[in-house]
Amino acid sequence: MDSWFESHYEHAARMVHGFLAERLPLAGARVLDFGCGDGITALGLSRLGPGAVVGVDINPAFRHLAALATANLDLPALPPHLSFVQVADDLQLPFATGAFDAVYSWSVFEHLRDVPAALAALRRVLRPGGHCLIQIDPLYYSPFGSHLRRLTPRPWGHLLESTAAFTARAAAADDGADATDKGDLLYVHNDFAGFKKHLLEQFLDLNRLTVRQLLYFAQASGLTVLAALPVRVSAEFVPPPELACAYPADDLLTSTIYLVLRKDAA
Repeated sequence: MDSWFESHYEHAARMVHGFLAERLPLAGARVLDFGCGDGITALGLSRLGPGAVVGVDINPAFRHLAALATANLDLPALPPHLSFVQVADDLQLPFATGAFDAVYSWSVFEHLRDVPAALAALRRVLRPGGHCLIQIDPLYYSPFGSHLRRLTPRPWGHLLESTAAFTARAAAADDGADATDKGDLLYVHNDFAGFKKHLLEQFLDLNRLTVRQLLYFAQASGLTVLAALPVRVSAEFVPPPELACAYPADDLLTSTIYLVLRKDAA
C-alpha cells in the first residue's frame, strides 16, 4: 500500500469515523463525503460500518478509485454501498433535504469560494439530529498554510514574501515531493511542471479562512457547534517578530481545526 493511499484509507478514514461515531450511531447510516477528491477516504470509511457512503466533488478524480483500490488492496470491485457523483461548483447538491445522517469534509473548506453557501448546502442535506465534521489542514496562516511545502519549505514564506516573489520561488523549485506526495493523482498524472502549475493555482485560490471565521460562518448557518478542536504547530516553529506584530498568535500557531456540528430539529 503506497503512503498516499494508506494515509487517506487508514488515517483519515479512521479519524472521520472516530469523530462521527462518538456522537451518532454509524451502523447503517448514510454519510456524505463533501469534496471527496480521489475517493480513498470514502472507501476507507465505507468498511467501518455506514450503510452508504456517497462522495461528491467538482473534479471526477474518484473515477480512478477502482484502479487504486485494485493496486493497493487487491480489491476486485468497489463496495456496492459506496458511490460518487460529480457536482457543479454552484453547491446545489443533487440530494433530497435531510438525505444524510452525517456529512464530513476533509481538507476542502480552505479551497471554497463561498463558505456560507457550502454550510447552507450541507445543512440542507443533513437530517435533523445529523452531524457534520469539517477538517482543515493546514490553515492558511500556519507555517505551511500555502499548501506549497513540497515546493518551498520556508515556514510562513507566503506571509513573509510578496505573492509574486513567493510564487516565483515555488515555480522555480525542484521536485521535493516525498513518498506520500507521489501518490497524489495530480503528481501521478502530470509532469512536474504541470504538477507545480496546479499547486500554484490552488495556492492563489485559497480563501485564507481562519478558525474564528469558520466558527462565525458555522453559527450563522444555523448549525450548532459541538466541538472545535484546534491543533497547534510544533514548538520548533516560532513566528518571526514581523508576523507576530501583524497577525493573531492563534492564527499563526494553529495548523489544523476539527469542527463538529449538529443540525438541530426545527
